[in-house]
Amino acid sequence: MAEEFQKRPFARLLILWISGICIATYVSLPAWMGIGTAWFLFLLLQMTKQSGARLSFASRGNWGIVFATLFLCLSVGYVRYRLRLEGAEELPAWQTYFQEWQVRLLASLDVLDLKEQDKNVLATLTLGYRQHLDWTVRERFNFSGAAHILSVSGFHVGVVYAFLRTCLFFLPERMLFRYVKQALLLAGIWIFTLLAGMESPAVRSALMLSFYLVGKLLVRRTDSYNTWAASAFCMLVYNPFYLFDLGFELSYLAVLSILFFYRRIRGWFSLRNPGLQLLWDWVAVSAAAQIGTLPLCFYYFGQISSVSMLVALPVTIYSMLLIPCALCWIVLYQFGCAWSWVGTSVAWLTASFCHFIDRMGRIPPLASSLPFTPILLALSYLTLIAFSLYIYNKEKRHLFATLSFLLLFSLALFLGKHGILF
Repeated sequence: MAEEFQKRPFARLLILWISGICIATYVSLPAWMGIGTAWFLFLLLQMTKQSGARLSFASRGNWGIVFATLFLCLSVGYVRYRLRLEGAEELPAWQTYFQEWQVRLLASLDVLDLKEQDKNVLATLTLGYRQHLDWTVRERFNFSGAAHILSVSGFHVGVVYAFLRTCLFFLPERMLFRYVKQALLLAGIWIFTLLAGMESPAVRSALMLSFYLVGKLLVRRTDSYNTWAASAFCMLVYNPFYLFDLGFELSYLAVLSILFFYRRIRGWFSLRNPGLQLLWDWVAVSAAAQIGTLPLCFYYFGQISSVSMLVALPVTIYSMLLIPCALCWIVLYQFGCAWSWVGTSVAWLTASFCHFIDRMGRIPPLASSLPFTPILLALSYLTLIAFSLYIYNKEKRHLFATLSFLLLFSLALFLGKHGILF
C-alpha cells in the first residue's frame, strides 16, 4: 500500500490538506497549539535520536517529516484565514458575468412548446438553473433515483466533451491541429462549467478532463487515481469548504468507487453480444458508483430509490440525447438560426423524459426505519475500506477487520432499533 502512495504524490498532498482542513475546523486554537508543540518535540526527538544533540537532515525520512509538518501547518493557517473571511467575500466579477449570461441563454427555452415545470427541468438539466424548480418535481426525481441528473455533474461535462469531440472529428490528430483540437475541447468544457454555475461535481470532472488532455498533449502516461487526487487537491486549495459540500463528497466517492470496483464487477461476466456487453458495462458502472455512495445517501436522505438501477440506463440515454440537442438549440437561438425542427426535438425529448420520471417517481422508495447516525456511517465506511484492502491484498487480517466492522455495524443497528444506543 505504501508503494501505491509513492506512485501517486497528489494522494499524499490531498491527505495532508484534508487533515489540515479538519484540524482547523474542529480543533480549537489552544488545543491546536498544544498538538503542534507535541508534534514539534516529537520531530526534534526523531531527528536527534541518532546524532546526539546535533540535528541531522541527511535522512530522506526526516525531510519528509519536515515537509509534511510545514504543509499541514500551511493548510491549517490557510483554512483559519478563510474562516475569518467567511461571509465577507463577495462573488468574483467573472462569476457574476457568467451568471448574467446564464440568465440570457435561458430566454431561448421560453419559446419552446413546453409546460412551465418541464421548462424548469430543462433549464436545470442543461445549465444548472434550479431557482424555479418546484419541490414536487425534486421529490419525483428523488423517488425515481434520478435526483443526481438535476445537479450539473461530471456526467454532464462528459456528455458535452463527447459531443464537442464528435463535432471536431474533421480535425486530424497530428501537427498543429492536435493542439487546436485539445484547446477547443478544454475551452468548451470550461465554458459549459462556468455557465452551469461552477457546481463542484462539474468542476471535478472539468479538472480531471483537463489533466487528461494536457497529459495527452505532453505524451505522458496518466494515472486515474493520481488525477482524481490532483483534481480534489486543486478544488480544496481554491475553496477548502468544498470538503463539506454534499455534491463534492458524492462526486468524488462515486468516481473513486468506480475506479476501484468497476473492472472487478465487469469481470464477473464476459458476453459475446456487443449490445448485452454494453448493457452489462453500464450496470457495472452504476453498481460500482453506488457501493461508494450508498452509506452517504442513507445518512443524508434516510432512503434510497427502489428503482434506481432500472432507471439508470433510460435516464442516461435521455440525457445523452437531450443535453446536446438543448445546447445546440440555445446556441442557434443566440445567433438567430432557431431551426424549428431542433426546437421540436428538444421539446419532445424533454416532455418524454419528464413523463418517464413522473411514472417512475410514483413507485415508493426503500425507506430506512432507523436514522443513519454518524456511528453507522463511520462503521459502514470502515467496513468498505477493510473489504477493499482485502480485495486488493487478499490478506486474512483485512478479511478479519471486515467481519469485525460488520459485526459492530450489526450490533449498533440492533441497539439503535431498540433505543439503547441512539
